[in-house]
Amino acid sequence: MKVNVFDSREEMGKAAGKAVEKKILDILVEKENVRIIFAAAPSQDEFLAYLNDSKIIPWDRVVAFHMDEYVDLSEDSPALFSNFLRRKLFNKLPFKKVHLIEGQQLPEDECKRYSDLLQEAPIDIVCMGIGENGHIAFNDPSVADFDDPEIIKKVELEPSCRVQQVNDGCFLTMDEVPTHALTLTIPTLLQTEYICCVVPGENKRVAVHRALNGTIHTECPASILRLHPNCDLYTDRDAFSESTEPEDPNQFLAKDCLSEDHYFFQLDDKINKIKIGASYIHNPEIAYFGPGLVDLQVNGVNGIDFNETNISVEDIEKSTRFLLGKGVTTFFPTLITNEKQAIITILKTFLKACEEIPIVGTCIGGIHLEGPFISHLDGARGAHDQKLIQKPSWDLIAEFQEASGGMIKLITLAPEREDSSNLIKKCVENGIKVAIGHSIANKEALIKACESGAGLVTHFGNAIPLMLPRHPNILWDQLAIDSLFVSLIADGFHLDDSVLKVILKVKDEKVILVSDTTKFCGMPPGEYKTHIGDKVILEQNGRLSLKSGNGLLAGASLSLLEDVQHLIQNGLIGFAQAWKMGSVIPAFYMEIPPTQFEDDLVVFHISPTNPEIQVFKVIKTGIPVF
Repeated sequence: MKVNVFDSREEMGKAAGKAVEKKILDILVEKENVRIIFAAAPSQDEFLAYLNDSKIIPWDRVVAFHMDEYVDLSEDSPALFSNFLRRKLFNKLPFKKVHLIEGQQLPEDECKRYSDLLQEAPIDIVCMGIGENGHIAFNDPSVADFDDPEIIKKVELEPSCRVQQVNDGCFLTMDEVPTHALTLTIPTLLQTEYICCVVPGENKRVAVHRALNGTIHTECPASILRLHPNCDLYTDRDAFSESTEPEDPNQFLAKDCLSEDHYFFQLDDKINKIKIGASYIHNPEIAYFGPGLVDLQVNGVNGIDFNETNISVEDIEKSTRFLLGKGVTTFFPTLITNEKQAIITILKTFLKACEEIPIVGTCIGGIHLEGPFISHLDGARGAHDQKLIQKPSWDLIAEFQEASGGMIKLITLAPEREDSSNLIKKCVENGIKVAIGHSIANKEALIKACESGAGLVTHFGNAIPLMLPRHPNILWDQLAIDSLFVSLIADGFHLDDSVLKVILKVKDEKVILVSDTTKFCGMPPGEYKTHIGDKVILEQNGRLSLKSGNGLLAGASLSLLEDVQHLIQNGLIGFAQAWKMGSVIPAFYMEIPPTQFEDDLVVFHISPTNPEIQVFKVIKTGIPVF
């Protein structure tokens, strides 16, 4: 909003009149007619006087409206806004057409009639003021709606609004002021090319200050004018307060990447999110936001390996902070096949971290045990130590669960292992999800596992033998089971884009993106030694491979955010669906309560020319954390 302050009301009115005069002439170069909405109030006197005296405005090309009117005042009442504007302007000049709100008619009928007139063509200019309580038109704080679906509506006037009418000299007492009026709604007023807002007088000082410097909120409806791309405020010294509050970095406008709705955010101790209409948002560089990403498979990040027994509480907090910076607000530390005591030690450390550090406790959704009940065969077992792979055992899970304080929420196993169906049933009964992975199960074993309660495929297309029958094989069988969700590592290395495209089409709403990232996520390119003794090469593009394995992948190094980015950069799926696969769908699958998840948000920038997702704010449980 451009603010213009003058020493007198006369100077203010003249400057505002000149601005509107010029705007009318500019528009009429391009259009046959110009459509203008006028406010009716003593605050507009000097402005309307200038327009009345203009010698260059072709009024026969101007179609006029006004923005509000009292209900049930007699047609000859001098307090009617229509009569005010007749006296000041409409009866003095040869307008092409003047459309007046008729407050004596049935409100429902009049709202319909006037809505139709307003919708015949776009409104070019709105000339308005600001009320003492911050209202614009008769949108008092109690009835203001930044996303109002109505064009014009009947409202009850607040006492403060009715007092203003007495202060303005329109009525002698408050009892004379009508209690109801018809008003154009806020989105209607803001759906215009240009707004000229004229606000003089000491009585308006508080409202002007709140409109310019306060939180954008319906508590001061005029505050929304700051979001209009072409709004000029004309005021005088009496109404303008020299003291201004510094711009609040925790106030911003953003577009929901899933619904495309627009919201204004005020971040204090907790998030305040206000939905506003999109029709008057013209900024192509607007930020986006989406629900926090949920990663079901994280083996480590930023040099920290979740599978090393010397991991500390401090390491886990650092990892949590790192993931928050990547937009991951919920993650499942993933422990692979290991010695029993090693797993117990690591689980106890994670439990301690969750208990001692609140942000860790809110971000860790549970533990994912990837093993040890997997296939022992080469190809299917992946990098898991063959000597430590075990037969399905509920007793072992119960021991792990006790060490974790009940944090184990997901287990990946091979359903072809003996007695796996009973174990799956036992897990499901105890609130543990079961995924199929590191497996060479045939169709019958897969179906039996699903009937027992398994619902997910871990990193589909990976941890299976390199050579498979043409058909049938485990990939076709998993895709053919409608009930199965599949998790995908969409980093461009673990699965070819053509494979990703097919899986996305077949599974659609049952696709969950996972990173399966290792401690090398966030580390610079180079050669590294792993805790199991192998050397790996981390390339500039994020590809991680065994040095001695002829390019064989050694895990993942890209975050879930980068997986989302890969899908959209390569045109494999739309942005909204890609983000949903990394957030809403995994949260749904893991049955994270909406009340726990709805205040986890990631705010980011992304442009059509540079689809790199740049996170600049992360909100966890309603609180800014990054």
